[in-house]
Amino acid sequence: MFAPNWGAFHQILFARDTLKNVGVELKRVRHIFVHANARRLLYVRLFGQAGDGLLQTALATFVLFSPQREADPSRIALSFAILLIPYSVVGPFVGVFIDRWPRRQILIFANSLRVFTMVMIAFIITQHSANGYLAIFVLVSLGINRFVQAALAASLPHVIGNDELITANSLFPTLGTTAASLAAASGLAIQHLIGNTDFINAALVLVGAVGAGTAVFVATSIRQRFALGPSHNEGGREDIRNVFFGLAQGVQRVRLSPLVQVSMSAVLLQRFAFGAITVNTLIFSRTLWYASNDANASVTAFGMCAGAAAAGAFAAAMLSALVLSGHSHIEGRDTTRPLKLIRVIVLSGFLSTLAVVWAASARTLVATLIAAATLGFIGQVLKINADTNIQQQIDDEHRGRVFSLFDMGINFSLVLGICAFALTSDLRTIAWLDACFMAVPLIAVIGLAIVQYRKAVAPR
Repeated sequence: MFAPNWGAFHQILFARDTLKNVGVELKRVRHIFVHANARRLLYVRLFGQAGDGLLQTALATFVLFSPQREADPSRIALSFAILLIPYSVVGPFVGVFIDRWPRRQILIFANSLRVFTMVMIAFIITQHSANGYLAIFVLVSLGINRFVQAALAASLPHVIGNDELITANSLFPTLGTTAASLAAASGLAIQHLIGNTDFINAALVLVGAVGAGTAVFVATSIRQRFALGPSHNEGGREDIRNVFFGLAQGVQRVRLSPLVQVSMSAVLLQRFAFGAITVNTLIFSRTLWYASNDANASVTAFGMCAGAAAAGAFAAAMLSALVLSGHSHIEGRDTTRPLKLIRVIVLSGFLSTLAVVWAASARTLVATLIAAATLGFIGQVLKINADTNIQQQIDDEHRGRVFSLFDMGINFSLVLGICAFALTSDLRTIAWLDACFMAVPLIAVIGLAIVQYRKAVAPR
């Protein structure tokens, strides 16, 4: 039976050799940046996600925070469903192409297409209409961005060593998220200072398009066509005919790895809870914390919560990269960093559960900020754990489609949490039902982490 080893938690978080471990990890980080293509992958991620942050800020203020549009839960659920469900359906198919097409070319052409879609979005916004054309171009732009993120994750093992994956998985996605958050915060600041107008929103989208264009330029500096993989290029006209077969292979690879199944499932549960609290925060910012016609204050409050989630994710990345390093001895075993990550998941899952219960009960901005930060923290740790397991357990020939399957699951779980919470709002008349809605998935995350821990420490 699993029993928390509080001495182990103390050893991990407050050990006397922590500074030594930090020094070792800083050297590991410097070694990662020695690889030129690793730096270029990071730059592609940073510029692309910064552009995405500006795009999402403009869209949020244009569609969700307009004083002319009521904060209706059903409309919120429909908006997110339009954005996420269609790509979730086609997401696994792009994974097959990630495993067949040169990933360098994917980064170039996908980001080029994003530039075009963002320019079209800016033009539609200037027409003062949230119509079907806007939905189509937004769907395409965000879908391509997911495609790019999956390609970046599948490319990483080709530019760094296997022993550097945890450090890179801690830093690269979080730096990308930080770039998106900083860009979004800059967009909010500009709107606050200059004004929340359609012209300003369109200008922000155009600046985001410049970021995507810069990502294209950086990707072209990767000289070798197959420098980012895949190792086994099957190419040709059979790509389309092999989509379903390749998708089935990706599912089979996941089924063959219980470790990958458990770590992916934990991420999906956390995303469900995150979707629920996203709707909760959006509604509170529009109706409870501020007047419904005070769009600037509502956007600022929602942006603060998004920033808290990003700060939590950044803290998790720093902990994973700089503290959870080296080896320690627990119960006579030599444990590795992945095992330490599992213990942190259990502890942070417990804290996140308490935080979301408090936020749902208190219904204050401060409580929601703390809940968002803890959810961002555990979400990042879970994603690092899952990404590393996929990269280490799944062969390169199938890695791209597994990442796309994972991305599809994340989208489905997020939109399921959003829709389930929004569409059942009339049924939840007391606060503790909201708390249970968000806390139960996090309790399940703790259970899955315990299962993974027991498998890891079981005698071979």
